[in-house]
Amino acid sequence: MEKKVYITEEEREKCCKVIDAFAELYEIEDEDILLVDAGRYGFVKLQCYTPSYGFEALDTYTDSNSLFEGLWDE
Repeated sequence: MEKKVYITEEEREKCCKVIDAFAELYEIEDEDILLVDAGRYGFVKLQCYTPSYGFEALDTYTDSNSLFEGLWDE
């Protein structure tokens, strides 16, 4: 079975830079957002956590531009 790659290493590095840039902002504002590295599938943004339902919203990103826009919109 062939492994598919959904995000390149170059895009992974760029996404990490975007996440680092927004990390300080989210710590200050105490946002309810969790960014998870999903390996070869990209990154997942989880939002609106409640103990009874878990996360209510999630988005997946495989490129740094859409990740930046997704975080900027928040």
